Amino acid sequence: MSDPPSPFGALRDEIAAIDRSIAESIARRLLVARRVGSMKAETHEPTRDYEVEAQVMARWRETLRPTGIAPGRAEALARWLVEESVRVQQAPPTFGTIRGDGPGQEIAVVGGAGAMGRWLAEYFEDLGRRVVVVDPRSESKRRPSYPDVETAMARSDVVILATPIRGTAPVLRRALAVSSPALVCDVLSVKAPIVELLRQAAADGRRVTSLHPMFGPSARTLSGRNLLIVSCGRADADRDARALFAGSALSIAEVPLERHDRLIAESLGLAHAVNLLFLAALAADPASPHDLAQAASTTFHRQSSLARTVADEGAELYLDIQSLNPHSWGMYQELRGALDRLAGIVERGDLPSFAALLESGTRKLEPGAEPMRT
Repeated sequence: MSDPPSPFGALRDEIAAIDRSIAESIARRLLVARRVGSMKAETHEPTRDYEVEAQVMARWRETLRPTGIAPGRAEALARWLVEESVRVQQAPPTFGTIRGDGPGQEIAVVGGAGAMGRWLAEYFEDLGRRVVVVDPRSESKRRPSYPDVETAMARSDVVILATPIRGTAPVLRRALAVSSPALVCDVLSVKAPIVELLRQAAADGRRVTSLHPMFGPSARTLSGRNLLIVSCGRADADRDARALFAGSALSIAEVPLERHDRLIAESLGLAHAVNLLFLAALAADPASPHDLAQAASTTFHRQSSLARTVADEGAELYLDIQSLNPHSWGMYQELRGALDRLAGIVERGDLPSFAALLESGTRKLEPGAEPMRT
């Protein structure tokens, strides 16, 4: 005797047909994107157009709003579509060619063979700037290079230091030893190793500022991401640095140099520390990976994904972010205190205190709840 037909069969067939239609629409979208990429290559237009990307994000947020889909989820879908469009449009850039309508600035990226250095080089090339790399590790024939930072200071309009945190101070010192009108900035996650050099350079009238992209080199779209301009007191340098990222869909905020490392310890350092603590606790757990996988919850999978991202970025970078920031120790004390408070609340089974803890913590996650002090 055959089984009765499922009452959901017709609806599941309809969903499958809709899925096929969506897949076909995505394929058509990528085909059009590839044609756009070919036209851009012929006319030497930049592959990326960050203003258009921001418009796509906004369009998807508004289009899906009536369906009840959260703006963040709508933007995640749009970001994926944009990333795939960029992927199919990508073509090797023309060596030495200034593309697009951007000004023909020459930007030297010191440390341009590193991950963030490569990201910066590609970003500025797509905006039509001439990019020069200063890095003994660079073997790329796509971009011109200078042998040292002194040459870059003498010839370039902008010099960006994308060097390791521990090694930046001597490179910056050499750069500032050259008399030059070039805009000089770094992209360090911790400013303590170079803060005195930056202060003195600003006092001496040099065009210096500091940047902190709050995203890694894997970023393919910039909508919803943050960039900090860390002001050393030179308004002209801050303005020119901001102009480098105008129209990029980045959210750009300015913080004074003196406040940067404390702010980063409270945000970036804390987030890293929680993930590092999660990994340390896992390392000490007697359960096998197989057992953990079998019992893994949705929350465990999400936390594991974040922790793996931190681990994959490299031990040296994350140790430097923790150890070179003088405010890390205060953050660790706060973390210890928070763990002690939580343990006490759980041990007592104190629901009012537990609810109050969750409420006070989540208030800090509300966008715009406390404007950034500058």
